Amino acid sequence: MTRQRRYVLIALILQLAMVLTSQASSAVANLSGLFGMGIPLVVGWFYAVRRGLSLKEASTGGVLIGAVGAAIGLVVAIALGGGSWSLLPLGTAASTFTGWLGAFLGWTVKGGRKTGAEG
Repeated sequence: MTRQRRYVLIALILQLAMVLTSQASSAVANLSGLFGMGIPLVVGWFYAVRRGLSLKEASTGGVLIGAVGAAIGLVVAIALGGGSWSLLPLGTAASTFTGWLGAFLGWTVKGGRKTGAEG
C-alpha cells in the first residue's frame, strides 16, 4: 500500500468513525460539519509534513484525503438518516479543500522547496 493510500484510508476510517459516533451522540452530530472538515485538514497536514513531497504530490494527496473520506462518509451518513443528498456535493467540496489546505500547510512547514520535477 502506498503512503498516499494509507493516509486516504486513515482519513476514511476517521470519517466513518465520526459518522457512526454521531448516530449515538448528539454532541458529535452537532459538530459533524466541523469534524468532517477538520479530519482531512489534520490528516492532510500529517501526510505532507512527514516526508519531503513536491507541491504537486502534497496537493494531490490532500485532495484525495479530503474527497474520498468525505464522499463515502457523507453517503453513509445520509443513508443512516443524517442529512439530505443535497449535502453531498458541498460537504465533499469543503472537505476536499480542507484536505488540500492541510497538505499545503504541511508542505510549507516542511520547507516547501521540492518541485514536481525533482519528485
